Amino acid sequence: MGASLTDIAVHRILYELCASDGLPLGLVTAAYQLPSFMYPFTQEFVQACHLPLGIRARLSRLSLLILLVVSILLTTVLGPSSAVALIPRLEWWEHSNPYPEGSERGFMRYKPSDLWPTSITKELIHPGCADSKSPDAEYCPYSGYEMVSEWIGAHQNQGQGPNLTIPNHGSVTRHLGSIYKGPKTEGCTISSTVGYKEAWDLGAFWQYNVQQNRPIAQVHSPRIAPAFLDTAPIMKPLVQVECAAQYSWDPRSIDLPHLHLQDPDIPWKIDSSSFQSQANFQDLFPDTTNTTQEHQGQVPTAFTWINTSTIINGPSLAAIFAINTPNTSVVLLPCSINAHWTPASIYLDPNSDLVIHEADADLRSTLSQSSPPLTISTDWADNLNQNLTDDNGFATTTTSIPQMIQRYNNNSSSPVIFSEPGFAQESISWRVSTALGLYSTEALARVQSTFWNGTVLCHIDAKSGREEVYELGNLNARGLQWWSENTTFVDFAQQKGWAEMEFK
Repeated sequence: MGASLTDIAVHRILYELCASDGLPLGLVTAAYQLPSFMYPFTQEFVQACHLPLGIRARLSRLSLLILLVVSILLTTVLGPSSAVALIPRLEWWEHSNPYPEGSERGFMRYKPSDLWPTSITKELIHPGCADSKSPDAEYCPYSGYEMVSEWIGAHQNQGQGPNLTIPNHGSVTRHLGSIYKGPKTEGCTISSTVGYKEAWDLGAFWQYNVQQNRPIAQVHSPRIAPAFLDTAPIMKPLVQVECAAQYSWDPRSIDLPHLHLQDPDIPWKIDSSSFQSQANFQDLFPDTTNTTQEHQGQVPTAFTWINTSTIINGPSLAAIFAINTPNTSVVLLPCSINAHWTPASIYLDPNSDLVIHEADADLRSTLSQSSPPLTISTDWADNLNQNLTDDNGFATTTTSIPQMIQRYNNNSSSPVIFSEPGFAQESISWRVSTALGLYSTEALARVQSTFWNGTVLCHIDAKSGREEVYELGNLNARGLQWWSENTTFVDFAQQKGWAEMEFK
């Protein structure tokens, strides 16, 4: 654009030079001054504004000056210096009537207060989640184990930030990510992902539009975002985990780390007997009074959850690892876990991909909007630590969480991270914090699946007012009628107090 404007100005100046009246000397090089916004304010340009005698000469000079000023403005606006102010970005036009044939009203079959419980207990676990072979595993807290464990095996030595792509019902995927809170050496991470249920509903809603050939499915680049009619935000799990390796400790009590989670001057203490008396820890600690002893058993990693309900303003949950290192010493690794629900502005851009996106995916900024820490019982968390099976499908005594952490020791290119203080202590902390944060976040993302029995979509015909009812999880089930014929489905759902959603 700048070269074209310069070429136009050069030709016009040559024309004026060939005319009988000529040009002031100050305008001869004007074509090469277009990138200079201050050129019209220079002495040579101002002097050239004194128009010559004669109407024809005046009009010719005036048109040249206007051409130069307009060219300077265009060059300034479109030039490289304006790139910072004119960064293009993707936006969507508001669609005033995406459903001209009628309206779409969605209802989740439970009350809004049940969607994101503040107390996570065993009662929230699907009945089919008793073992890892359950056909209902997708609804279970432990369902994210394989994906997180595989990520550890593939990326543990690459220094990459965790960002896993999780397949989801509804033919969509979502991101499970983690970042460091504070310096990497202090072992505190923040992990989050979109809820399994919300991702399913959004993907199924798009499938419904495609199958029913709704007008929005014909839009070149639609953007679909769910929202509750009562303006309550859609929430997602956000989990903070802080771990701190200890090579020696008080045999009576352990301080849970919380440098980044709570006021560090207020201690979070737990009784050491609450874990050292357990069978898997006794193999590592045959003498519980010796806190620096060498490994005496054959268990590489011991693990247990710790109930923190007695700690005032304490964490949601805690975990203790005892890791046997290559030099036969034992590293004790307590971890504090704070879990929250935080607002999530999710949307689907099916023209680009079938990934659930977030308008604001910055975990640090969403942390300030999060709920107070949830209460998590150890009996719910125990479902994450399933007994693994061998190659023949038989159950073993090895459980999932110690095995997941132990992969760092067995496969790491630097196994010294488990044997020496200093750098070793720091490496253990942030690696375990990352793995535990990702795994527990994915478990909380599936909490709602315990109650899930289908989000129902009601299409109301614009002309006749007739209702067509669909289950988003089973689009083949049409014309459902399990409510009284004397009332409409919308009235029935509202009487039940079900959460109503709209898709914008």
